Amino acid sequence: MPADRPLNEKDLLLRVANGDQTAFTLLFEQYHHELGRYIFGITKSMELAEEIVQNIFLKIWMNRETLSGINSFRAYLFIISRNAAITAFRKKVRDHIRQREWESAMQEGGGMEDAWREKELYLTLIDQAIEALPPQRKKVYLMSRQEGLTYEEIGIRLGISKLTVRAHIQQSTTAITAFVKKRGGLPLLLFWVGDSLF
Repeated sequence: MPADRPLNEKDLLLRVANGDQTAFTLLFEQYHHELGRYIFGITKSMELAEEIVQNIFLKIWMNRETLSGINSFRAYLFIISRNAAITAFRKKVRDHIRQREWESAMQEGGGMEDAWREKELYLTLIDQAIEALPPQRKKVYLMSRQEGLTYEEIGIRLGISKLTVRAHIQQSTTAITAFVKKRGGLPLLLFWVGDSLF
């Protein structure tokens, strides 16, 4: 972090929390280069690093009201950046593997289309199961699985304890598993759980 910070960080965060776009621009300029280099070190992709940085700051702005409760913004920023970079990198690897599997199946004349259709059906069940969760539980679950936030980060954002967050995640997982299993989707669910839940 540069020594000649333009403003006291706490004051800057309070201004952003109150909707000050100029302060948000200063915050972005303060961190985006360092953050981009950090994420590039994980993903080895400049394009992906730039996309992740943009997404992170977009989420920060969309949830700016929570900034006033953060003691170390830099630590917070790099934790969520690491999580986002790892999630994006894993997705990139999975997409590459799936592409190779698809190409191999096409060469062998296999029934890849049927497999993808079946997978889409199961993923629809999973989406329905998530939608059926109680509002707070659904919010916690999506913050964990889609945004890649830790239990502590979710707790800070929602004003609840880590134990409460953990309980919500466990209850969500149980409910989703039961929902899909009841509809005959257990085999793919096991694949999906291994890929996303744990």
